[in-house]
Amino acid sequence: MAFLIPVVIMLSGAQTSTAGPLLFTGVFLVMFTVRLWGSKQLMRNEIHWPTAFALRIFRVPVGLACLWWLMSRNILEFQVTPKGATDLRLRGRTPRILIVMVVLITAVILYAAAGLAGLVPWRTTPGSTVASGAWLVLAGAVLVLGTRRIRAAEFATSRRNAYRMEVSAPVEAEGTGGELLDISVGGAAVRFPHGTLPASGSVMLRLPEAAPVRLQVIRTTGQPDGTEIASLRAADDDWATYRALSLWIFHTPAGALPDFPPGVPAAASLRGR
Repeated sequence: MAFLIPVVIMLSGAQTSTAGPLLFTGVFLVMFTVRLWGSKQLMRNEIHWPTAFALRIFRVPVGLACLWWLMSRNILEFQVTPKGATDLRLRGRTPRILIVMVVLITAVILYAAAGLAGLVPWRTTPGSTVASGAWLVLAGAVLVLGTRRIRAAEFATSRRNAYRMEVSAPVEAEGTGGELLDISVGGAAVRFPHGTLPASGSVMLRLPEAAPVRLQVIRTTGQPDGTEIASLRAADDDWATYRALSLWIFHTPAGALPDFPPGVPAAASLRGR
């Protein structure tokens, strides 16, 4: 309703408040700030103010879906996602309702501009036009920026085949020393000087106190300090590599992890993703 009311006001000229512009704006800002603060508290202060605001806009599609169920009692379809690992990174798909909302906001703003210019009939007061228009412009900007982020390659999905434990240990590949960042039974993330690893193909990675294992290079990402971080994974059905990684994780050789006491495996790491 908070999204639709400004649209109705601008198109119909209806007056929904008898308060003056300054009083209405002050009360609205206090109310909205308190609600954003409440959202941050619900998230244990783990989100920033812009994110809390964006969540209020992007929950509109969820509210519309719930409203549709209340009116139609049609059960929403459950989207089954693949459970296996994959090397493919998929960009997010923008929900169609967000596109519809952006188109609606754009059409209303253009119509309002034409109305203020006297090109089409316009009955809304200047105060209501400015207040509703400012809200719709802000909501439209959030929707556009949010849809761009959904589609950004930076946030493409990358389904992993196992939980990865964050550990730090020296590793070696192509005769060059590097750093192990995380590891799982199916792969690892490593940091090496730029140009050490190929952009694709396979490499022999030597973990501390263990024999080399062959891993596939999924992607490499350059870093500002001149290094690059590479995501590696074992090839499908390469059971020897899976076995070697599993043994290193759960029966880590003594001295392989400088920060771990002797006898404590990498699997005991409290950090992971």
